Amino acid sequence: MTANYYPGASRAYDYSNKYNGSLIKPNCGVLHTTEGTSLPSYGNGAEAPNITAKPNFAKKQLDFYQHYPFNRSARALVNLAGGVETNTLNTVQIELVGTCDPEHKKTWNGAKAGEDYIYWPDAPDWALDGLAAFMAWQYKNNGIQLSGPKTWLAYPSSYGATKARMSPSAWNNFNGWCGHSHVPENQHGDPGDIDFAKLISLAKEKAKVPGDSSGGSGGGTSKPKPMPPFPGASYFGPGKNNAHITLLGKQLVKQGFGQHYTSGPGPRWSDADRESVADFQRSRKELRGDPDGIPGRLTWKLLFS
Repeated sequence: MTANYYPGASRAYDYSNKYNGSLIKPNCGVLHTTEGTSLPSYGNGAEAPNITAKPNFAKKQLDFYQHYPFNRSARALVNLAGGVETNTLNTVQIELVGTCDPEHKKTWNGAKAGEDYIYWPDAPDWALDGLAAFMAWQYKNNGIQLSGPKTWLAYPSSYGATKARMSPSAWNNFNGWCGHSHVPENQHGDPGDIDFAKLISLAKEKAKVPGDSSGGSGGGTSKPKPMPPFPGASYFGPGKNNAHITLLGKQLVKQGFGQHYTSGPGPRWSDADRESVADFQRSRKELRGDPDGIPGRLTWKLLFS
């Protein structure tokens, strides 16, 4: 059963009596930035997320305002007719009051970053800690996995059709946390290059994820799944059709490199498989010298580790 309300969150701006939304069972979350310094009106709820986190600089904490329960779809994403579902695809949406625009990295209309507003790519530790606590709570109560894409582009390079934007298929298969900048049918680039790796590490520590090296105290009893054996490069490439290709494609999607898939992944080798493998190879310094799109033993090891 979904835990619908975040403990301590204000419901002064609860819009659920105006827009009921679709029933969802959360399995992913989307991070937004408001690109402002105060709590937005969201068109009186017409464009609201599930919840907003507003910095409280006096107390060095995030104050939360909930707009919709977590078992109901929010309204902060573009959802084009005839395409994939966005708002209603089991996603919890959180807006972070502040900006990801480097034009406001230090100052903004006389206000100072870190004192009057947050530039989220350089967010103070207390703000990241508050957001990580929310993500850990979602993991423990609603099962949203503490993982997500590896690529978080800086704004404005994150805007539009970028390499980080998921394909419809990748979005349909996605579980975990991503940014507005990753969601298909959307052009927005927020939250920019927020320190996602640090957020996930903090959230895992708070959630005491079993068997995870970044979290917990005393060590969990769960062990990570064993790496599937590398079948050999001969199983991949043009004309190949086998279960190893499906396994490869699903792992690429899981690791945030599935944006080239418009359907699948499936057992028949495609250009989407090759391009996704090449993107992964370019992302790892050990593999950048040979991003040929065909998984070798080292590519396989790094992808599944």
